[in-house]
Amino acid sequence: MNKKLLIAVLVSTLTIVVSSCYNNKTDVLALPKVSFRQEVVPIITSGACGCHNNGQGQRAVQFSHYDTVFYDAILSRVSLFSSWVNGGIHPGAGAIDFEPNEKIMIKKWIEQGAKDDAPGCTVTGTIKYTTNILPIYTSSCKGSTCHGGIAIALDYSKLVADKSILTTMMGSGGSSGHPGGALSLSACTINTIQQWLAQGQIQ
Repeated sequence: MNKKLLIAVLVSTLTIVVSSCYNNKTDVLALPKVSFRQEVVPIITSGACGCHNNGQGQRAVQFSHYDTVFYDAILSRVSLFSSWVNGGIHPGAGAIDFEPNEKIMIKKWIEQGAKDDAPGCTVTGTIKYTTNILPIYTSSCKGSTCHGGIAIALDYSKLVADKSILTTMMGSGGSSGHPGGALSLSACTINTIQQWLAQGQIQ
């Protein structure tokens, strides 16, 4: 009798536990966020992406140069990373690939929205094209697969003429307005370009 009672209690307890887990699916689905700065950037700035770092590839868009990380250059290529980690190959061809665990990390980050988790960025002072905007363009927009390559090269006069496009892009964080498709941009880039636009696009 005691044995039957014990079995009944165990079955009841197991049923409650299983039922509880099922009813709290949101707890299971709310997995930890993948950090762009702490987990994704270290993958992109080493290993399979070696040609994109420290000037190692003349034609490759640079993602970092020693202590400087070009976050926008990485964020603006989310669609390429997405194709790569979801069964595709390195956009530049060749026998280059991420490790399986790195693919999982990048894929999860993209599934979570491919956001930059850096703290906010306050931009002060006079923003000039030559001092502030040109370095962003050179590191993040210029390259063989971007502006100056398959897309038109941009300069000061073109960016001034494209003010409405830049305004839309910065207002949406890059998700709309860019003729070549959606981009993800860092807070510092958005704030810097918005201030440049607001200040009259000083050269």
